[in-house]
Amino acid sequence: MRYAFLFLSASLLLGCSSEPTTNLTETDSATSTETIDPQTASGPVSESDAIVIDVRSQEEWDDGHVEQAVHIPHTEIADRIGEVTDDKNAKIVVYCAVGGRAGKAKTKLEELGFTNVENAGGYDDIKQQYE
Repeated sequence: MRYAFLFLSASLLLGCSSEPTTNLTETDSATSTETIDPQTASGPVSESDAIVIDVRSQEEWDDGHVEQAVHIPHTEIADRIGEVTDDKNAKIVVYCAVGGRAGKAKTKLEELGFTNVENAGGYDDIKQQYE
């Protein structure tokens, strides 16, 4: 776990840029869109330009999340990653409660061709890094 944290820290220092994209709104996810910048949509940009994605359930998200994060449950990651970025080289950091669902999301994103995806583990592991 310590090595994962060190790797995450080093990765955050290197960071990559992402581009503003289109995001479905919560009120009409099937038809309504708005332009968002994942780095500023939920709060201030941290030291990293990574796209942070919380892959937990809605209830877990509602209980607390990294301020910079975008919420996409792991079961929806393949269908909704385009809302956040189409850049296959963008730095994407995924997290869940302890790392299992983030691992599934990471694998799915890599299968889709994303090359710079990191499983940051659980919420407790990542929140101090971004808040």
